[in-house]
Amino acid sequence: MNEYPDSELVNLVCEKSEEARDVLYEKYKYIIDIIYNKYRKSAYYLSVDLNELRQEAMVGFSDALVNYNQDKDVNLSTFISLCAERRVRNYIRSQETQKNKVLRNAYSLDDSPFGDAEEVPLKEMIGNSALDPQVTLEDLENIRELKKQIDEILSPSEKEVYKLIINNFSYEDIASILNKDMKAIYNTSSRIRAKIRSILDEK
Repeated sequence: MNEYPDSELVNLVCEKSEEARDVLYEKYKYIIDIIYNKYRKSAYYLSVDLNELRQEAMVGFSDALVNYNQDKDVNLSTFISLCAERRVRNYIRSQETQKNKVLRNAYSLDDSPFGDAEEVPLKEMIGNSALDPQVTLEDLENIRELKKQIDEILSPSEKEVYKLIINNFSYEDIASILNKDMKAIYNTSSRIRAKIRSILDEK
């Protein structure tokens, strides 16, 4: 089975072939090792079981095999890297203190919502210069309401881009995952930002 191309092995995995999955794991386990080592220090400081950290990377690996779209121009290795790292990164975040979890899941008040240093920070978009960095329950409720409104106003394609942006994927990664050129991603992000601004202008 080692001589099979990745595309055929992925198809076999979708048909519940453990042998095909094992072959792909042996081929790409180096990716799991790289991601594991990258986040091991963070896991140590958070007292996270390192076995659980590796297990999360493996779950991301499995998700990649199941969700891999061969019609899109993305290498399997790249997709495995993206899925496994996202899974581990989200797991690390979930292990932080309750206060940090809330702040991480809410919008940063100091950073642009699109990760672009040239964009206006969300704090300025909100227009509340008196907002203390120690987010209050009332502030958090406002943020939750904002997130709900954003979800309602975005189109399906915009939501797809938006979710990747707020999960810290670069525009380049997003373009690869969605099989779109960079200009299309930038244009979509601009529409998203304009819609968010329209919501904030009503407040």
